[in-house]
Amino acid sequence: MAADPSLGAIRFRAMGGLDLDTVVKIETESYEFPWLRRTFEDCLTASYECWIGELLGREERDEIIGHGILNVSADEAHLLNICVKKQSQGRGFGRDIVGYLIDRAKAKRAQTMFLEVRPSNAIARELYDSVGFRQIGIRKGYYPALEGREDGLVLALSLDGE
Repeated sequence: MAADPSLGAIRFRAMGGLDLDTVVKIETESYEFPWLRRTFEDCLTASYECWIGELLGREERDEIIGHGILNVSADEAHLLNICVKKQSQGRGFGRDIVGYLIDRAKAKRAQTMFLEVRPSNAIARELYDSVGFRQIGIRKGYYPALEGREDGLVLALSLDGE
């Protein structure tokens, strides 16, 4: 399901350096092991597809509710990061961001989209499964964890013929 329209319209725009304070704040509040500011800076420098999701017309100005990072190379896309503001989670915004990134990958003529997800992240796994991602592998010890490392499930989505 997409976000409930009564919550407001979501708009996507390119992420810029001026967004990084907010992006890092959302990331830090949402994840136990967030990306560092430098990682986002590197993605912007590398010209990755870096996007902001905003709710339009909330209070005096638009409200950033999440972000997504996508790398497209040749005919493959790699969803590197997606995050929804903690207070906005569970309302369908994650699905909206993933859908937008899938559309961006298709526009860049990618045939397959890949991502990694923690086995312990049941909500994200359910979202990815619902849009058609399927597990194709495991990266052992891919993610930091409180004790040791956690594997990363490698998922893929065919973008051909959609």
